[in-house]
Amino acid sequence: MKKISILVLIIIVLFTACSKGIFLNFEKHPRGENPFDPMGPTNPDDENAGPWLFMVYLDAANNLEAAGVADLNEMAAGITGALDIKIVVLLDRVDGFSTADGDWKDTRLFYIDKDNTTPVRKAALINGVNITASGASGELNMGDQNTLKDFIKYCITTYPAQKYLLDIWNHGGGWRSPEEEEDLNNIRKPICWDDESTVGGQHDTLFMNEVQQAIKDALNATGVPRLDIIYMDACLMQMIEVCYEMQDQCQYLVASEETVPGNGGDYVDILARFKDIQSQGKHTPYRFAYEIVASYRNQYYSTGDTTLSAVDMSKVGGLISALNTFGQDLKTKNPSTLETIRNKTKDFTYPDQADLYHFAQLCLTDVPGGVAGASEVTTAIANMMVKEYHHNDLGNCHGMSIYFPKDKSKTDSFYWNNNITLYDGSNGDLDFDNFDNKWVQFIQWWKDQ
Repeated sequence: MKKISILVLIIIVLFTACSKGIFLNFEKHPRGENPFDPMGPTNPDDENAGPWLFMVYLDAANNLEAAGVADLNEMAAGITGALDIKIVVLLDRVDGFSTADGDWKDTRLFYIDKDNTTPVRKAALINGVNITASGASGELNMGDQNTLKDFIKYCITTYPAQKYLLDIWNHGGGWRSPEEEEDLNNIRKPICWDDESTVGGQHDTLFMNEVQQAIKDALNATGVPRLDIIYMDACLMQMIEVCYEMQDQCQYLVASEETVPGNGGDYVDILARFKDIQSQGKHTPYRFAYEIVASYRNQYYSTGDTTLSAVDMSKVGGLISALNTFGQDLKTKNPSTLETIRNKTKDFTYPDQADLYHFAQLCLTDVPGGVAGASEVTTAIANMMVKEYHHNDLGNCHGMSIYFPKDKSKTDSFYWNNNITLYDGSNGDLDFDNFDNKWVQFIQWWKDQ
């Protein structure tokens, strides 16, 4: 979900910092500056710079409509000068939240580049629907994986580039108990609700297995091995469960542990930062992901409850290995001790999402004899972080959360049970459940203590 402020307007996500190791306190440092490296981040030797294609799947067919329109205009305003980037936006609107920009309510496709700073409408056939370049257009279900797949295929085929960023923009959900969610299936980690599209009696949304399959199918069809960055401009999506699902689909994932303020990302500033690094010949995936988080920090350092992190997806396997050792040994420890530690662990708007680093860190200090794998978990998380931001009022955030209910009685068996049918008739199967996952087994054990 996106957190909507009464005082501000509407949009989405990002992250902060700690005082230890790679978790930096960016409150004390200007934009782009790393206190351990005054020249800024170092680009990996095996990365090349753009040109870039910025694909924005902008689902504003809900109460974020005004913010979605504003973000499209921000992208147009930000693409000044000889930027080595093209932007394609699929924008779906809904009735009742904004009359801006002509108050149209269908789905439209826009193209923006340095020579077209006013969004230019484009025509395409997406998921069997004719999206027109003028006049009234077709209506797409943004909660349908085929819409996402066809959009990515259209973008890559029509505007081929060396580097690709997919921005999935909307509300985001979290792994949480049924008592905390009107739709039990939302435990399966959804994003992109379309309030105009109803399937099985519910507003349709994209579950993580659907996002994975849509991206995989689009990449296979276009011959692109993977995306360079996926930016989930949505709440609560930076979890190991999501990273595991997306690890083969992108090089870097930018997302938030916590909810996102209504204004979301500042696309004028993001593009200004892109222009800066392009002028240095450093507009690589690593550096672009870094600057998205730096921009978010710059935007929200005076706003509470904000987080964002950029994660190196090649390091997911290392965290899973450590997590398996950690989860296995946790089951040998005193449940009351673990409950005390869990109550001390940083969690988020939904209290069954906990900061994994902080929990492992507490296990090192508060469990007699420690817990095997705990140190390796903290090291693995630190190694994954390209950049991590959290506001000063969100201490003990480290850029990666995990499903771990504070109230064990609310632990949901859907977490380890993939044999379920979602409201749309599909299987909500997640890869995180599909191997001998010792953390998932620990959560099952935890429920029964």
